[in-house]
Amino acid sequence: MLMIIFDECCNHEYNQIVAHVKPKQAFTIVELLIVIVVIAILASLAVVAYNGIANRAHVSVLKNDLSSAAKQLEVYRLDENNSDQYPSDGDAANLTKSSGTTYQYTYTSGTNSYCLTGSNNGNDFYITSSSSTPTSGVCPGDVASGSGPPAGYEVASVTGGGSTSFDGYSAIQPDSCPSTGGSWIKVPGNTNYGLANGFCVQQYAAVNVGGVPTSQNTGNKWTVILQTTANTTASTLGSGAHLLTENEWMTIATNAAAQNTNWSGGAVGSGTLPTGSGTATHGGVALTLSNGAIMYFDTGASSYYASQEWTCYTGSNASNCGIAAQYMPAPAAAYHTDQFGLFTNYGSLSVNGSGHYYGDPRYSNPSLNTYISSARNKGLGYLRDVYAAGSSTVYGFSRGYWNGATSSGLFTLYLYTDQSYSHATYGFRAAAP
Repeated sequence: MLMIIFDECCNHEYNQIVAHVKPKQAFTIVELLIVIVVIAILASLAVVAYNGIANRAHVSVLKNDLSSAAKQLEVYRLDENNSDQYPSDGDAANLTKSSGTTYQYTYTSGTNSYCLTGSNNGNDFYITSSSSTPTSGVCPGDVASGSGPPAGYEVASVTGGGSTSFDGYSAIQPDSCPSTGGSWIKVPGNTNYGLANGFCVQQYAAVNVGGVPTSQNTGNKWTVILQTTANTTASTLGSGAHLLTENEWMTIATNAAAQNTNWSGGAVGSGTLPTGSGTATHGGVALTLSNGAIMYFDTGASSYYASQEWTCYTGSNASNCGIAAQYMPAPAAAYHTDQFGLFTNYGSLSVNGSGHYYGDPRYSNPSLNTYISSARNKGLGYLRDVYAAGSSTVYGFSRGYWNGATSSGLFTLYLYTDQSYSHATYGFRAAAP
C-alpha cells in the first residue's frame, strides 16, 4: 500500500518536470540556406584567390620562357654561320619552352626582324627583335588564346597580307617531316583544299641521288620522267609520300600569294609576284610561306633544270593523276575551278595558232583583278589546255613554267602534254603528311 502511494507521488512529480522541459528544436530551412550561402561565398573566395595565384604563376612561367627565347634568338643571330640573321622560322631556332607554353613566330626578312607570341593557360605575351621585354597581347596577325586558328588558309587574309605562323597549333602543320629525301619544309594547312592539318613538301625539285628523289639545290634535277613515273618514284620516300598533288600546290600558292614579302611592292597586290626567267638557275624563284619556310623553284629552259613540275590531280574525273581532254575547260566559257576555289574564272579563253587555249586568271578577291594584265606578267600565271570534246586522251598536270616572265606564275597550269610525254625541263617533288 505504501509502495503504491509512493509510486503515484513520484510519477506525479516526474510528469510535472517533463511537462516543463521544452523539446530541442531543429534548424529551419531558412537557417540552413543561410549557412549554405555563407559556405559557398567562402569557397568561391578561396577559389578566386587560388586561381589568381595560379594565373600569376602561369604568367611568370610564360614571361620567363619568352625572356629565354629572346636570348636564344640572339645567340642564333650571333652565330658565325647565320650571317647576323634571325631564323626564318621558329623551328630553326629550336626554342625551348615550358609545358603548356606555345609559340607563334613571325620573321620579316626585309628588316631582319621577328615578333614572337607566347601563350600559356589563356595568357598572351609577345617580344620583338627590338624589345625583349614581354608585353601583354599578341603580335600583329597572330591568334589570341581561345580564338583558335582562322578558317581558310589559316593565314592573314589576301588583302591584309602579313606573315603569320601558327606553330603553336598542331592541327595546322605537321610536327615533323621525313628524314629521308633531302630538305623538307612544313606547309600550314588550308581547309579550302581539304588539308586542315597541313603537310610536308620537298624544298627543292628532286635530284636523282642513287635512285632516291632528293631535295637539294645542287646537281641535275630529276627530269625526263613521266608524270605517272614521278608519282610512283615519290612514293618510295616512305609511308604516305607521294607526288605533290594539285590541292597541295594550291595550298602552297594561296599561302604564298597572301604574304607581303612575296610581292615586289612589299604588300599584297602591289607590284608583282615572282616570275620566271630565261636564265637557268637552280632555286631561281623563292617563295616564303606564312610560317617563314621558303620554297625554291628552278628557272630557265635548259636541260635538267625543273622549270616545270608534274603534279597529281585527284579531283573530279581524275585518271591516274591526270584528266581526259573532254573534261578540260571548254573554249570561250568561264572556267569555274571548283577543285581549286581560288579563281572565280579564267576570263574569256582564246585560241592561238597551235590550237591551245589561253586565259588570264581572275582572283576571287576583286581588288587584285586590276593587277592581272593581258601580258600575264604579274606572277599569278594563266591556263593552257587542249580541250577536245569526247576525247578520252589523258593529259598530265604541270605547274610553274618558270622559263619566262609572261608564262610563269604561282597559278600557271599547263594541260597540253599527254601522259606519254617527258622532257628535260619537267621535274617533280614529293609531299608527305
